[in-house]
Amino acid sequence: MLEKYLDFVFKYPKSILAILSLITVYFFIASANLSEDNNPYFLPKDHPARSTIFDLRDEFTGTYDSVMIALHNEDTVFNQASINAIFDLSRAAERMNYVDETDAQMLQDLKADHPENSELVASIDEILADGMTPSDGLIARELLNRAVEWQLTTKQQRNLSVFAERVDPVREMAGLSSTENVFLDEYGTMFAQETVNKRNQDIEFVKNAVIDNELIEYGPISPDGKVALIVVELSILEDDATGQVRAYEAFKQLVADYQIAHPELKDDIYISGVPVFFAAQKQVIDHDFATLLPIVLLLITVILAVFFRTILGVIIPLINVVMCTIWTMGMMAVVNAPLDVITAILPVFLITICLSDAIHVMAEYYHQKKIVKSRLVAIRSAMILMASPVVLTTITTCLTFIVSTSSSIESLRNFGLFISFGMFVALIISLLLIPALLALFPKKDIFKQQHAQSSSDVSKKYFISRLLVAALTPVMANRKMFTVIFIGLFIGSGFLASKVRVDDMGSGYFPKQSDFRISDDFINNHIAGTSPGWIEVDTGKDNGALTVEISHFIDRLEQHIHQHETVNYSYSLARYVRRINYTLNDFNPEYNRLPEDVERFIEIDEDTQEPYEITISGSDIIRQSILMFENSGGSDVTNVLSEDFSKTVLLYTLGTTVANDYQAFLDHTLPWIEANKPEGVTITHAGSPIIWTAVLDALVKSQTVSASIALLTVLLVMMAWFRSIRLGLAGTLPLLSTVMIYFALMTLLNIELNIGTAIISFLVLGIVDYSVHYILRIQHEIKNGFTINHALVNAMRVSGRAIIANVLVFSIGFIALLFSQHQALIDLGALVGLSLLISGLVTLFVITLFAPWFFKDQLNASQSSRTMAVMNEART
Repeated sequence: MLEKYLDFVFKYPKSILAILSLITVYFFIASANLSEDNNPYFLPKDHPARSTIFDLRDEFTGTYDSVMIALHNEDTVFNQASINAIFDLSRAAERMNYVDETDAQMLQDLKADHPENSELVASIDEILADGMTPSDGLIARELLNRAVEWQLTTKQQRNLSVFAERVDPVREMAGLSSTENVFLDEYGTMFAQETVNKRNQDIEFVKNAVIDNELIEYGPISPDGKVALIVVELSILEDDATGQVRAYEAFKQLVADYQIAHPELKDDIYISGVPVFFAAQKQVIDHDFATLLPIVLLLITVILAVFFRTILGVIIPLINVVMCTIWTMGMMAVVNAPLDVITAILPVFLITICLSDAIHVMAEYYHQKKIVKSRLVAIRSAMILMASPVVLTTITTCLTFIVSTSSSIESLRNFGLFISFGMFVALIISLLLIPALLALFPKKDIFKQQHAQSSSDVSKKYFISRLLVAALTPVMANRKMFTVIFIGLFIGSGFLASKVRVDDMGSGYFPKQSDFRISDDFINNHIAGTSPGWIEVDTGKDNGALTVEISHFIDRLEQHIHQHETVNYSYSLARYVRRINYTLNDFNPEYNRLPEDVERFIEIDEDTQEPYEITISGSDIIRQSILMFENSGGSDVTNVLSEDFSKTVLLYTLGTTVANDYQAFLDHTLPWIEANKPEGVTITHAGSPIIWTAVLDALVKSQTVSASIALLTVLLVMMAWFRSIRLGLAGTLPLLSTVMIYFALMTLLNIELNIGTAIISFLVLGIVDYSVHYILRIQHEIKNGFTINHALVNAMRVSGRAIIANVLVFSIGFIALLFSQHQALIDLGALVGLSLLISGLVTLFVITLFAPWFFKDQLNASQSSRTMAVMNEART
């Protein structure tokens, strides 16, 4: 079979190269349509942790992701320049949109594709006529509603959906110039309006209106009066990477232009929020994609040049991995799988990992070339020896990656699928490209030596081979002592591995000097906080939320969550009712509270002038308070009440982006809710704490369950391939040992397990070629009649050298990740090189240490064969 395959390749090398080139061109063109998804949540939209927020948006306003603009004045923001800036920036922000000429061109293309649809054409003309303003959002959403009726393609529907949110993105505003406050006019009538509703607003009026006002403090204004916050809720799609970046850049430009136009404003201004987080991640993806690929190619080129010291030894492996990378990225575009903060580093992984097969084949080719002194014979010998191990390693690696990354974390799942695809196509390309290219070169021999040498004589000349033999000879000579050492190391690593910390640092992964990190830290430390969460209380009946019981429950819940150190701000029905009650009673401190079940008031009889007592239901007061607020022009109650008043929602913001802080908050809050919630109500949670704790939970499950299945997969595949339980264990034990050591190192270095570092354990489990090549070479030497130690020495000299080359490529290649702008990827770059170095060394050590037991069956078979041969010779 192998001979026929090689005959075919040697007969049609040009045709094979042409086909490979055409496929590469196709995928290269396809990769131009590669999309991006900078959503940092990593979970699909239909995951319960994420889907709840979309349900809340159907019921409440104030539930979209927000851009936050914080103004900081060292003295006080209660000055004319700062107050005017709050008003001006708020008015400008609510009129913003994030469309440009590419969106206009998209609409023109849509018209051109459907000239017969007069309604579609007329609507697009209307949008374009006024320059794509926020008022066109209604038209765009109507077009989207009719997209199926008009049989628009999926891509056209997607484009319209993106455009509708870009052209009219602002859903809600909050701040001194946007949040409604409660006032009394000169006749004692309540009315609702923004505190700063015009330029040059009286400073003392503003100050008196917001100080000690629970609707305002810690949200639009800090208690010390030095920080003011403008909140702009945007409905830009979470996977619209371009739109998020446009929004971020537009806000930065808005602030910069305002500061230039108003030099009297001395405030520092910070911009953050979830959409800014999205945009910053997009910028990380762009940076990493543009810089990491050239760096890793340069590093690998240097390693190949040092290792092979030939032009072909550099060019052929590089062509192989570049092709495989183009095929993989093109396939992602074909199946519409987006690049995200994890899959953006796929090219680095593909170029580094997929080089393995090419290195082994080329190393064997040059080894055989020095032995047989014939190019074609060397190619044939190398491919026959290497076909089995590279096929086995690729199949096992692909299965392992797919199994180990099977989780609810979409980024990990995509990473596993496409790195498996890349490994598979790298196998196909290497088995065709390498012999085809070598077959096309001039047939004269390169080497001047005329006499063939033995494999042993050739391998002895390599420095790496001599170094390995020197390092591992003591292991073969002192197996009992090294077994004790290994067991102690394994148990110790297992204990430390169990202590690894699972966390995600959020904005902490960005460089400390980045604008986003500085702004995010400032807002979290000085005012509301950038991590929102919502707690919905559903009574299941109309007006059910407007009762004393529910209001007091919300109030007690709010007091409870504020006992946690990460909670900066909250906003609820209880705050509204208490503030209205306080205002309507002429700011009498006795009424700065929620109504009780029954409220008693003293009235004066108009006829007798005698006082008398009346009683009013507290629930009636609550209902009347909300009705009066709405009748007085207030509309913000939709932030806390559903249309039928059956549901209410409590908004809170945390001054942290650390996932373990989220978990600590939920551990503090959830048991209290369960113990204190009113009978018959349903509680729903949404927001950053819920999403990120779900991500960590999915991560832990994927690490425990998937990793166990992956190890079992490796064991079963290798047992089946080698037809030996012992050799199956020989291939699996080094992987298990490496994973233990890797997690132990994470514990010792205090590096948390997160989405980035989780990839490494999957990577270590998937890289089985160290074991396979070493085992197969040992088997080959045993079949040639060598004793176990002699077979090990020969295997070290040949396969061990290639393993060390792969270790260097893997370790040094991943140094490129150190140039990332995301700390999780920097940690990944440092750890992956270290872990794969450990994997290679542990493989050589463990298999060498236990080789007499691993290869017992092969040694017995070889001994039997030699005995039989001696007996047959004696008979003759």
